[in-house]
Amino acid sequence: MTLLINKNFVCHGIRVTIALPESYDSKKAYPAVFLNDGQLDYLGKLADSVILIGLEPQNRLDDFTPWQAQALRTGSPDFGGKLASYHDHLFDHIFKSIAQEFRLDESRMAYGGYSLGGLAAISSLYSSDKMSLIFSICGSFWYPNFVDYCKAHQLINKTCSVYLRNGLTEGANHKNRLAKAPSYAKKVHECIKKQCLSTYSEFDPYGHHDNLQERYDDFSDWLIEQWQL
Repeated sequence: MTLLINKNFVCHGIRVTIALPESYDSKKAYPAVFLNDGQLDYLGKLADSVILIGLEPQNRLDDFTPWQAQALRTGSPDFGGKLASYHDHLFDHIFKSIAQEFRLDESRMAYGGYSLGGLAAISSLYSSDKMSLIFSICGSFWYPNFVDYCKAHQLINKTCSVYLRNGLTEGANHKNRLAKAPSYAKKVHECIKKQCLSTYSEFDPYGHHDNLQERYDDFSDWLIEQWQL
């Protein structure tokens, strides 16, 4: 479906897109979903009852990665490791700007994304308790040293709900770290489940780029039940 975009603005280089429910009532507080990469059409199932907020950074290889790392392929740009700054802008300036204009139900706020966007969201568990729900679809948990980081650190956001979905055939046909993507993902899932009791963890049979709409629909159905939308 095509969403009705109500507002666009840029904050610290991050393009923010807001889609309100068609029947939006300024006197009511609404749940909100913040989505890295800003592909809000994937969340069309939620559009009637949730404020959808897309987040598009200038450089996702920098802004969605927790520390610097070399590129996996020769000739590709390295990962910049500027996630801490990205989250500072998101949880401070962007969130405050949105909350001043629209009524948010702070007990029902989700933040997540796909691939590196999912990695970024899960990383936020270790630095912020702003969101009541964190989700990751095909999170890039193969990222160098991320498994070790998860094993060595305690979550700050232990009381939130977490949704994790990865594919069992992610990384197929690769010869670098991506070839072991499902193995890395399983280790991260286990780390999160040990510290966060309200964790949903699932592996589907797909590859990294497969069936994205189906995956987002499954997440949306789960969220509708969680939030009783």
